[in-house]
Order: sequence, then structure tokens, then C-alpha cells
Amino acid sequence: MNLEIRYLKGVGPARASRLQRLGIETVGDLLLHVPRRYVDRRHVASIASLRTGREAVVAGTVVHTRFSRSRKGRRIFHATVTDGTGSLDLTFFHADYLKRRLRPGVRVSASGEVRFFGGPAMAHPDLVFLDDDGDTSGSQGVVPVYPLTEGIGPRTIVRLVDAALEGVGESVPMAVPDEALQSRGFRSGAEVLRAVHRPEDPREGIRAREVLALEDLYIYQQMLAAFRREHRVADGAPIPAGREELERFEASLPFRLTGAQERALGVLSSDMESAVPMRRLLQGDVGSGKTVVAAALCRLAHAAGLQSAVLAPTEVLASQHMRSLGGFLERLSVGCGLLTGSTPAGERERLSEALESGDISVLVGTHAVLEGSVPLQRLGLLVVDEQHKFGVEQRERLLAGREPRPHLMVMSATPIPRTMAMTLYGDMDLAVLDEMPPGRGSITTRVMHRERRGEIFDFLLARLEDGERAFIVYPLREASEHRDLRDATSAYEILRDGPLGRFGISLLHGSMSGPEKVAATESFASGRTSVLVSTTVIEVGIDVPEATVMVISGAERFGLSQLHQLRGRIGRGGRSSWCFLVHGDGMDETAWERLRILAETTDGFRIAEKDLELRGPGEVIGTRQHGLPDFPVADLERDMDLLTEARELAGRYPTPPDLDGLFEGRFGRPSPLTSERAERDE
Repeated sequence: MNLEIRYLKGVGPARASRLQRLGIETVGDLLLHVPRRYVDRRHVASIASLRTGREAVVAGTVVHTRFSRSRKGRRIFHATVTDGTGSLDLTFFHADYLKRRLRPGVRVSASGEVRFFGGPAMAHPDLVFLDDDGDTSGSQGVVPVYPLTEGIGPRTIVRLVDAALEGVGESVPMAVPDEALQSRGFRSGAEVLRAVHRPEDPREGIRAREVLALEDLYIYQQMLAAFRREHRVADGAPIPAGREELERFEASLPFRLTGAQERALGVLSSDMESAVPMRRLLQGDVGSGKTVVAAALCRLAHAAGLQSAVLAPTEVLASQHMRSLGGFLERLSVGCGLLTGSTPAGERERLSEALESGDISVLVGTHAVLEGSVPLQRLGLLVVDEQHKFGVEQRERLLAGREPRPHLMVMSATPIPRTMAMTLYGDMDLAVLDEMPPGRGSITTRVMHRERRGEIFDFLLARLEDGERAFIVYPLREASEHRDLRDATSAYEILRDGPLGRFGISLLHGSMSGPEKVAATESFASGRTSVLVSTTVIEVGIDVPEATVMVISGAERFGLSQLHQLRGRIGRGGRSSWCFLVHGDGMDETAWERLRILAETTDGFRIAEKDLELRGPGEVIGTRQHGLPDFPVADLERDMDLLTEARELAGRYPTPPDLDGLFEGRFGRPSPLTSERAERDE
């Protein structure tokens, strides 16, 4: 399984290089490169019998090819196929390479969803060339459809998988418990691999894929459980809850804490009193007051003579935390410092000296904090904001090798249903802020067509005249020839020269440097400019109480939770606020439903549940950046039920003896536990 792929029969250095683009570096990687679907070619339909909206397999001869252009100018290749009962139009976008293969006289089998455009048609069907070098393999039976790359065609991947299956024989150990195999009709790992690649029917292949996906998730859940055990036996640094310290902190605030904040502080401060290091996820909706809870914990650590580090994913958010935490803590003589990738060497030296002398107790920063360029010798508390922007390994880097072990609190403003949160953050306990602070203004959300932008900007001008501020958000930074969306850069240039220009306009987008982003946000926060034109970089991290209007252009292009995060930037100062969701033509039913839900409610947890229902867990939790490994088989979009099953199995069965090896073999990198133990042993 660990044999380098270049040594497999039929590969060699050149083909190995192409396979690497698919993430295939070993024979094991190849065997876990499972089909994305199966085509059942046991039942070939006649073209005359095709019905719109249904999946079908047809076989016939190409009689004609041509090119056309879509309304947006995209080049489309057409091949007309006939089987004697009728003709079928096969269409492919940006597929000029097919004109060399799909030519008149070629026999093909095509499978896909049938549509009618003046006759039956299939867009981007799966193809098998029936006369390709006289090879008709795969034209009958159940055909696996694999993810491919340039230079690696379907016949190549089939031959290589066959060679790999022959090579591993019956020696395929499985980490997942036997009950998971048996419940799906398998007795061994070898059976599972053969079934996923060469099933007798599609349902057998789907069951086999489930076993492999479950194994991915089971190993991950076992790793989280091992994290939890390791931290329970680690020596922590007890931080006295200090009721007097908390009362002094609360007395210094210009507002009263909510009941939810009081309860969370009670639980968290009690955790930190223990010699067992705290591992808590603090979950709360946008504006629920997580930052002030973090400030109180930093104050307790300072009183115990320990340092705190607050990690944020961007310089904009780190700068915002510096302002907020500094405002809460410096009046109590708790020094705060800011470290980002843009911090110059001279300032880093000053930070180092201040941390060593005790003048600074709280270091706020981005990934730069992980680089260790400034000392944190007395780290007692690590706060990680927006955990899904950091990997598990990254946050553990600050904890590993430290004696005593610092306490950890992760904050998330992304509402996640409780079961999902505890499954994904299985190594942590959960605390929830389910109450909003008083004094937040009401937010009215309106869904409006872009043709009514004149009305919106008239309203916006009136709010600016009253001294309020506004966000204008666009989904793109620069113009795209494929989309009719006004981009942030060109909109900024137009608005700056129009009636809004006299109020001052700043521009913020993801390609700006860190200092440029900070300068733009600080200009807006201070009131030097009253309008911030931005991309979604403002989704988290900007807290401007005077901001009362948000205009989101192309709102149908955003996810539901993302729209909720954006809207959370307004209404933070007690004034009534307005959010305009501006859409274009041609919205589908799902987009309409998203905007309708936003207009009806500001409850983040209800919105998260609806987002889960509409678009699946990937949109709710941001699976690409959630600190999760890249699973070889599992996909949270389709495998959330398996994730719950994996957690239950991990709770019932002991940790596999070679968990670190299983993790590395499955995910292609050392497990976080290995890295942590190595640093601790040093």
C-alpha cells in the first residue's frame, strides 16, 4: 500500500508525475482514488425512448459535429449521435480536444441526464469509445467513472487500479471495526476495495465507498479522542477564578454582561481553575459578545502572572481584536501587543522585550504568532478566533511542548447545530452564547432587484447626511467577462466620483496588502471615510457602531450563513439599521429561499439550520478550511451521517494501536499527535 506509485507496473516517472496532480503518490492513494459515480451499461436505451430529466445510457455512431456559441460567448462543441431510432445531441463546453476523437463514423456509448433542446440532448455526458483501438472493455457492465487529469484517461486509470488490486491481494487491513464492514455486506478490506472499483452493480460500489469514507472519519474521530485523553492527563497551569478580579473587570465595562456571558464566564473560569488544561469551543452568533468573554479570561491569566495569545486569521481581524481587547484591558493595566506578518523587525524586538519584562501580557496576532519570532515563555491561555481558518496542527503548535500546558478556548461566530459542532470539535467541550447584548439596534432586511439601486442610494445618502456610515459589498474584486456583476474596484471608482464621494469612500479587498487593509478599515472606523466598498473580507472583524446600512450587490451569489455574517457588521451601536440584498435576473428557487429567510429572521442558529437543509454541511461549516484533513474518500457534503456513526464507533472501540501510523497512511502527513509528542519530548 505504501509502495511509491512510480514503481507500479505501467506507471514510470512521467505518468507518476501526472498522477500526483490527482493526489496519487502511492499504491494506497490509487486504491483510495475511488470512482465518483458508476454508469450501469447493462441497460442501453434507444434514443427514441429517451425521456427528459432522466439518466440514460445510449450507444450509437457519430454522424455530424459542429461548434456554436452560448449567449455569453462560450464555445460549445456538438456531436450528433444516431442509433437507428433517432438522433442525440452531445454538447461540451470548452472541449475543443474532443473534436479529434468525436468525429463522424466513431462509435460511442454516452451516459448522462437527458434534456430536450429542439430534440434530445446530453451536456457533458460520460463517454466510452466503443471502437477505440479495438478495445470494447468497459462498454458493458458497471463502469466506474473516476476523477481524471490531463494525460490520465479512463482506460489508463482502470488498468492501473487492476494492477494495484492484483498486487495487494488479500492483505488489506482495515482500521474500521468489523461491524461496519459486516453491516454493509463485506467480510474483509480486500472485498471492499474490489467492490468499490469493480462492483457487480452500482449499489455494491456505493456501499463499499461508504465503508472507506467511514474509515476516514473513524480515524479522524479516534485522533480527536486521543487529543482529549492526552490533554486530560497533561499538567495545566491552574488560574484562580478570582471572583474579585472578575467583579473588577465587569465594573470597568461601560455595559452590563448578558446572562449568557455570565454563564459562559462561570464555566470557563471554573475550567481554568483546574490543573487539567481547558479545551473549550465558545460558540455565539454575530455580535453576541465573545470578545469581552475572551478579555475577561485574559485578565484572569494576567492576574496569575501568565501570558495570553489571541490568534486571528487575518490582519484586519487581528487589528480589530487589538482595539477591542485593548479597550477592555488596558484600563486595568493589562498590556496588549499586536504581531502580524507586516510587523517590522524593530517592532518585533520591542514586543519581545515587553513580553519578557511583563509590560505586555496579551499578544494578539495572525499566523505570525505561530512562527515563534517573539517569546511566550509564560503562556497560560490560547484564544483562537474563527477556528475554521486554522488547521488543528497550527493551533496545537503553540500548545505542544509547553509545561505546564496552556488552556485553550476556540471562538466561532459560525452558528453550527450542536450535534455537528460536537462531532467536528470532538476534542473540546462546548459553551454557547445564546443571548444578544441589549442595546443592539433592529435590522430591517429588504430584498430588491438591481433596477431599484437608485432608491437604495437615495436612502443611503440620507443616512450619511445624519452622520451614519455604510458598507457596500460586492462578490468580485475585479471585473469578470463571464459575470454581469459590478466589481468592488470599478464600483469604488464610480462611487468616489459621484454624490457619495463627498462623505469619503474607502476600498477593501483581499488582494490588498495587510497594512493597506488595516489603513482602509481604520479610516472607516475612525469616521475619516463614511462608506466602505468591500468584498467579503469584511465578513468578520470590523466593528463600527456608526455603521447602519449595508448594501450587498449580487446577493444571490452568496451563501446564507455568509450573508448573515456580513449583515452582522451593522446594528452594533443601538441605532436602527438596514440591509439591502440586491439581486439580478434569473435567480433559482434556492437563491430566492436564501434571501427570503434572511429577510424574515436574524436568528443565526435558525439560519444555520436552514443553510444545512438547503446546501448541506459544506456551506455551513466551510469544509475546505475547517481545520479538517483532506479526506481521501469522505466528503462532508454527502457523509454527515457517516461522521456521526464514526464518532459513535470511536466511543465504543479502543484506539487502534498505531493511530499515528494510520493517520499518516490515510492523510499523507504525520498526525498532530506525532508532532505534539516530538515537541514535548524535546
